[in-house]
This record gives sequence, structure tokens and C-alpha cells, in this order.
Amino acid sequence: MMKQVVMRLLREPLLQFFVVGGLFFLLFAVGDSSDNPSSNLISVTPERIDKLAAQFSAAWNRTPTEDELENIIDGYIREEVYYRDALALGLDQNDTVIRQRLRQKMEFLTDTGASLMEPTPDELQAYFTANENDYQRRPQLAIEQVFLGQVPSEQDTDRALALLRASPNMNVGDIGERSLLPAQLRLTRAEGINSVFGEGFFSQIADFPLDMWSGPVVSSYGRHLVRIMDSRSAVLPPLDEIREAVIRDWKAEKAIQLRELDFAARLEKYVVVRTRGDGE
Repeated sequence: MMKQVVMRLLREPLLQFFVVGGLFFLLFAVGDSSDNPSSNLISVTPERIDKLAAQFSAAWNRTPTEDELENIIDGYIREEVYYRDALALGLDQNDTVIRQRLRQKMEFLTDTGASLMEPTPDELQAYFTANENDYQRRPQLAIEQVFLGQVPSEQDTDRALALLRASPNMNVGDIGERSLLPAQLRLTRAEGINSVFGEGFFSQIADFPLDMWSGPVVSSYGRHLVRIMDSRSAVLPPLDEIREAVIRDWKAEKAIQLRELDFAARLEKYVVVRTRGDGE
């Protein structure tokens, strides 16, 4: 009975967060330890030098030379001197940039703890089902178009449409007006087609029959005749095909939730009094 209770508790996301988060806070405190800022001793230990060298290697994809390492150490000493004197002068107080940076570091620790969590198969399936619209592959169309001009007459439009339907493989360059618009587009989603011809163009042609000239269609430039050469319907890929992306999104959502839980827990330590300038 006790074992079942323990196992159930270990599967609770909130408990996982506080355990993992606590470990990260501890590791951060130990791993980032430095001399007391109020002390006049600046100790550049082998561990500190290894950390500085590792930061250089991560940035430049190689180990620093001896001269470069000496410059890095000198830079660290300079930074430490300015850091301590700035603290002594109280320059960290009431500084919005520093406050925001410290908040970001605290949130980073929370997010890192959340990133180590893994969803169970049931949790992942439930998340995928609830967010299917985010993973649905949008419909695509491959089109060919003829630009008729800004305001073509109804007679000219009907004549061009009849000609194209009678000879669908004719050179469309002989019909309509010249323009810089592409005569053809390969399979493209709605936002891509609308970015070329203007908002709403895709929705006008989405139900056109395949391989038949249709129209006229209104764009930001004028009137067009359009032929759908190929199409792909909207489709929801199976979870196994996009599992990594879904897990990544699940973790991102979990990080937001846990961040709010963490903040709520921290807020309980404080008494917040809001006083507005208008007396409310």
C-alpha cells in the first residue's frame, strides 16, 4: 500500500518540479560559488579557470591558447573588481535591467527543471489530442494563373476563359496582360499564395476543380483566371511521426505551468500592499 502511494506521488508533476527544481537551485548555488563580495580576496581557482576555458571553447569551438587564457583570466579579475565595487556602491539597487536579469535567471532554473520532465504515453496522447489544430498540416495548392488586368471587361474575361478551357495546354503567355506576378506556383500553403496575390486569394480558389481553368478571381492587382494543377488536403500526421515536436511543446507548456506554481509558492512568503496614487 505504502509503495503504491509513493509511486503515485512520484508521478505528480508538481512534486517532480520541486524535487528537480530544488536540485537545480542547489547545483547552481554550489557551481557558481565565488568569494565573498565583501572580502578583499579574489581567488582564481583551478575550477574557475576550467569554467572560463569551457565558456571560451563553447563560444569558439576550440580550446584557448595560453595567451588567450591569460587574457580571459585577466578579464574575469577585472569583472570581479568592478562587480564588488558596484555592489559596495549599491549600484545593483533599483536597477530595472539587473532586476529583470535576476528574474530571468530564476525563471531559467524553473524552466530547466521542467525540461527534464518526460510525459507518460497517456499524457502525451492527451496533449496531442487537445492541440490537434497546431499539428495539422495545412492545405496546399499548385496553381497556374493568367492576369487579365485591373478591370477587364466581362466580354474579354469570358473569351479568355473559353479559350483556355478549349486549349488547356496552350501558352498562357499569349493571353492576358504582362505582369511581374508568377505564372505558376508549386504546392504552396494559403499564407504563401496570399503573400503573392493578396489576402483572401487562396480562399477564393480553394474549391476550384482540379485541372480546369476557373475564375475570374480578385487579387490585390486585378482579375485572374486560375487553374489548380495539384492540391494537398489538410491532414493530421500520426503522433509517432511528430513525437519529438509534441514532446517539446508539452515541455514548453509544462514550464509555463510550473513557473506559475513556483511564483505562487514564493508569493506566499510576502504581504503585498497595493497603493495607487489616486487614493484607490
